[in-house]
Amino acid sequence: MIKFTKNISCENAQECTNNISKKLKTLLADNSVGVNYHTSIYHQNQNHQFWLFLYDKNGIHESQDTITKEIVKQKSDRVKKFKGTLPTESEIKKAI
Repeated sequence: MIKFTKNISCENAQECTNNISKKLKTLLADNSVGVNYHTSIYHQNQNHQFWLFLYDKNGIHESQDTITKEIVKQKSDRVKKFKGTLPTESEIKKAI
């Protein structure tokens, strides 16, 4: 999991999410079949918080519990190991 904050302002969270998702898809170009990463975004103006989960094994979905902040792992047939090049936090920030 990569967690970071970036100074972004938005007026429409859905449009912002769609825009960021497109940019991340380009950055994380991975040819694996299935879901190999996911993101969560907290849209607060000038202080967007990002969680990027790049899966390191097949069949295990990861997320962060919003209360305890612990990583929660659950079985999922849709999750496939991310086989692309792992970006650095600075590369991700630059892309979005």
